[in-house]
Amino acid sequence: MPGLVDTCGVCKEVFSFSLPRCSMCRKTMCSSCVVRVGGCSFCSRECGHSFFYGGASDVEDGEEAPED
Repeated sequence: MPGLVDTCGVCKEVFSFSLPRCSMCRKTMCSSCVVRVGGCSFCSRECGHSFFYGGASDVEDGEEAPED
């Protein structure tokens, strides 16, 4: 019976063990690709920034959404 195999969602390398998942998008990542922001593991700086600071589309209560 074959063992557990997981593929890094960033570099696509295959590993013979389970990989951690990004706290934001849940993509798997190996130790070479992981980005640590605020003590959490992310697959990219964009995910880390979005997790802690939100995206440009975040609107506070009572504010109007910007017109494009």
